[in-house]
Amino acid sequence: MRGGNKNSGRRSTLEMRPDKGEIIKDLVLGRRTIGDIAKRCGVHPMTVRRFREDKITEEMRRSIMAQHRIEGVEADTDIINHDRLDISNTYESLAKRVEKLITKAEANDDDAFALTAMEGLRKVLRDIAQMQGKLATALTVQISLSESKEWVTLREILEELCNELPEAKPILLQKMRHHVLSVTKEDDFVL
Repeated sequence: MRGGNKNSGRRSTLEMRPDKGEIIKDLVLGRRTIGDIAKRCGVHPMTVRRFREDKITEEMRRSIMAQHRIEGVEADTDIINHDRLDISNTYESLAKRVEKLITKAEANDDDAFALTAMEGLRKVLRDIAQMQGKLATALTVQISLSESKEWVTLREILEELCNELPEAKPILLQKMRHHVLSVTKEDDFVL
């Protein structure tokens, strides 16, 4: 008879690995298959399957999924901000080049060319000002709890609980007000 990891208290091979966190992330995010992980760790696929079922809690799954989403948003934001900086640097470089042309034309007493270059510089500076205005716009990411799958599930559970125990509803609403949970209006919270 097999003892199993839940009852035996023995730590599994995967629990003792220094890369346990990455293994858990791979399993939760589906980055690698159970077979790939088993092969890399030198264990049977059933060991990985049991580890996934016995050791990865729902809370861990949700935390990893949330962190993964946030990292994705942060990476996209970094790309956008980098592109903004590139555009800004390009315009500034162009303005410096036009300014050099004006200085050179003035040194050669070529007033017509200097005037044309100044008009070009004026346009470049206007474009820079417009671009800086657009770049100054703050990029924000808003994550709404009220739209999350987890909140919808939790709300359903709370509604079921309050239907079974009606005396719990006022206490729950009082706690929600105390912690300033504004994910729903009390009137709409039909518990």
